[in-house]
Amino acid sequence: MLRFVLCFILITLALNNKISFAQCFASPGNPIAGSSNLGVLDEGIIRAVGFYQYNLLDNYYEGSNRIKWDKPSAISSAYYNYGGFSIGYGITQKFTVETEIGYFFNKTQNYKYIDEDLAAGGLSNAIISGKYNIYRDYGNNIELSLSAGAKIPLSLEPKRVDGVEVPIDVQPSTGNFGAVFQSFFVKEFDAISARLILINRYENNLTENKMGYKFGDEYVNSLFFSKHLANPYTDITKNITLILQARHEYRKKNYKNGEIINYSGNNLFFLSPQLNYNYNMIWNFSIMYDIPVYQYYEGVQLGNSYSLTFSLTRDIGFNL
Repeated sequence: MLRFVLCFILITLALNNKISFAQCFASPGNPIAGSSNLGVLDEGIIRAVGFYQYNLLDNYYEGSNRIKWDKPSAISSAYYNYGGFSIGYGITQKFTVETEIGYFFNKTQNYKYIDEDLAAGGLSNAIISGKYNIYRDYGNNIELSLSAGAKIPLSLEPKRVDGVEVPIDVQPSTGNFGAVFQSFFVKEFDAISARLILINRYENNLTENKMGYKFGDEYVNSLFFSKHLANPYTDITKNITLILQARHEYRKKNYKNGEIINYSGNNLFFLSPQLNYNYNMIWNFSIMYDIPVYQYYEGVQLGNSYSLTFSLTRDIGFNL
């Protein structure tokens, strides 16, 4: 009964007073988790990647300014626990197909003035894509690949908790069909055992979901510098790679029933150090920590505090 009252209060506030409603952590797609899948795979190679991500949001922003927000619907913190799995297969030396599936173990909101948390979980979205290598220079260790795919919501019906439809911020799936386009540039520096990687991603949501929402387009640009610590003086670090990622995320405003939602859209910049360990040339273990450096939000929204990601990667030789 308390959940029903809570949902009723939030929905009433959203419908009757948009100015006082603050966007929380509704996501236009699956969380971005690491840098495991880069260029195309060799022919006959399967790459399986599993990852887990924890994300915390606990401060309100208006524009780039952190503010105090004491409305009746104010949230003290919001967080999610997310797991994902992707698998890629090298059909030829130039063409790789990939599939990604995501699952929210929970998306949770803790409220300041209501003694009840709101949480939901479930399948998120699937992405099916093809990646093609358009340029490869072995002499200069340069590779450029392009990818295009479809985003498919794994649940079309809005999530309900105790029979009550939860707000869009807590829904595990966007419910939007869409398209994803990416480019991958890799430059290796053999002399210093390092790589420079640039990934550009554009995600478009094409349809409204059954709640009337259509999430805004998303643009993500990530620049990685990775350094393998192997050296002739010790074997201790031979399996360790350090990675620093600089990532820019830009999200356009969302729509509901064809109208722009003013308290949506953002412009974010992160620095993400990452540690990778290779075991026996078979398994790769990675840990990544997202640090928000700059955050700008349209209207009043809950901002990022940090996120922590663990991933496990395995390449397997397989020929059909």
